[in-house]
Amino acid sequence: FDIRQRWTVALNYELPFGKSATGFKKQLIAGWRANLIGVYSTGLPFTVTNNTARANTGASDRPNRIASGNLANPTIQKWFDTAAFVSQPLYTAGNSGVDILSGPPSRHLDYSMFKEFSVTERMRLQFRAEAYNITNTPSFAVPASALGSGAFGTISSTVGTPRQLQFALRLMF
Repeated sequence: FDIRQRWTVALNYELPFGKSATGFKKQLIAGWRANLIGVYSTGLPFTVTNNTARANTGASDRPNRIASGNLANPTIQKWFDTAAFVSQPLYTAGNSGVDILSGPPSRHLDYSMFKEFSVTERMRLQFRAEAYNITNTPSFAVPASALGSGAFGTISSTVGTPRQLQFALRLMF
């Protein structure tokens, strides 16, 4: 799980408008807070394996690597150079290493706004509006990495959640 780079930012900000308002108007527009969390990380490493074991070890094994396997412009249809891997001769170990390729990067932006309303001197009601992955940016899973499978080198799924919105009321006493 060697993620080479990970960038995270968390911002909290109390919105400045409505501070000079009075009465109901102040209750409605003053005191809102906004939060933002952004995450970007490089992809998870993965290992290319043989679809059927060839080394006679009883477990999955790795093929021979004849090139780097990296592509300049990978796509979900072809994430890595599949021609860089070939089956090794029967009853021998392949030379391909463990976790030599990296999957696609992951990125998401979460946003929330909330406000507290005074109900009594000791009770407050908090309204929250939260959006997870607000940009609805997909984070793709690692590609199929079994040499000999029909999907070898392609990405067919995502990880994480798509855009998700939720609203909540919280009574604090």
